[in-house]
Amino acid sequence: MRKRNQRIRLTPLDRLIFALVLILVVVSVGTAGFVIIEGWSFLDAFYMTLATISTLGMKATHIPEINRGGEIWIMVLIVVGILIAMIALSTIAGMVVEGQMRSILGRRKVSLKIASLQNHIIVAGYGRMGRSVCHHLLQGSAELVIIDQDNAHTAQAEQDGFLYVLGDASDEAVLKAAGIERARGLVSVLATDAENVFVTLIARDLSDTLFIAARAETIKSEERLLRAGANKAICPQVIGARRLANILTRPGVVDFVDFATEGINLEAQQFHLDAECKLIGQSLRQANLPRELGILVVAMKHQDGQTVFNPNPDTVLQQDDTMIVIGQLGSMAKLEERYS
Repeated sequence: MRKRNQRIRLTPLDRLIFALVLILVVVSVGTAGFVIIEGWSFLDAFYMTLATISTLGMKATHIPEINRGGEIWIMVLIVVGILIAMIALSTIAGMVVEGQMRSILGRRKVSLKIASLQNHIIVAGYGRMGRSVCHHLLQGSAELVIIDQDNAHTAQAEQDGFLYVLGDASDEAVLKAAGIERARGLVSVLATDAENVFVTLIARDLSDTLFIAARAETIKSEERLLRAGANKAICPQVIGARRLANILTRPGVVDFVDFATEGINLEAQQFHLDAECKLIGQSLRQANLPRELGILVVAMKHQDGQTVFNPNPDTVLQQDDTMIVIGQLGSMAKLEERYS
C-alpha cells in the first residue's frame, strides 16, 4: 500500500518552478478574464493584468472605460496578485537563505573535521598535478587536506571527497586552518616556483618537524626550495627524463620497482625506529625479519643521513634509524603491530 502520510520534499528548483507557475497561471487567468468580461484585445488585457498585479495603476489612456464587472475583476486580481507575489518572494528568499545556511553549516562541518585530524598531509594546489598527487596518496590511506584559492579547484576537491580550505597557501592563517601544526607532511604543487618557495618558507617557520615536498620547474629551483626548508624538491621534467632513460636501459629494474611499490603481492615501505620500537638494540640477524614476517631489509638510513644498501646482517638497529623494507602485502602492518 502507498503511504499517504509520506512527506514529499521539493528541491529548490522545484520550488522556484512552482512559484513561477503560480505567477504564470494568475497572469493567464487575469488576461482571459479581461478578454471575456470587457471584450478587450489580448494585448490590452495582458497589459491591464500586469498593471493590476504589480499594483502600478492604470495609465493606459487608450483602454476603454471599465464596467462594474471589470472593476470587480481588478479587485480580485489585486488580492490574488499580492498573495502570489508574497508566496513567490518568500520562496525565492527562502532558497537564498537556505543556500547560505547550508554553505555556512557545510564549511563549519568541514572545519570541525580538519580540526580533528592528526598526522595528515596538506596538498597546496589542486591542479592537474595536485589531483594526481592526491590520487596516489589516497592509495596509501593518507588523510588529506587541500588548499587552493580557486573556487573551481576546491569545488572539484569537494566532489572528489577531500577536505579543503579555500585560500592562499602562503597565508599563515590559511595554513593554520588546514592544521599545519598537527600535519606530518606538506606537498606544494602550485603553479610557479616563487609560490612554492614562499609556501615552503611559511610552512617551515610554522613547523620544524613537518616533512615538506615541493615541485620545482627547473633544477636551480630545487636548490632554492631546499634552502627555503623543503625536505625534498622534485622537478617533474628531470624525473620523467630519468624514468624514460631507465625504461630503455634497465626495463627489468623499472618493472620490479613498479611491482614492488604498486604491485598486488608486494609492497615497499619505510619503517622508522622510534624510541618505543622493540627492535632497537638488536642486529638484523637477531631480528630475523625474513623468517619472522617474510620481510627483506634492502636499505638502512641512519639518523646522520647516511644510507646503506643491502646492510650487513650484524648491523645493530638504533633509535631514529629508518629501514627500507619489501615484503608481502600486509606484512608492513604486521611489522608495526609487533614491534611498534
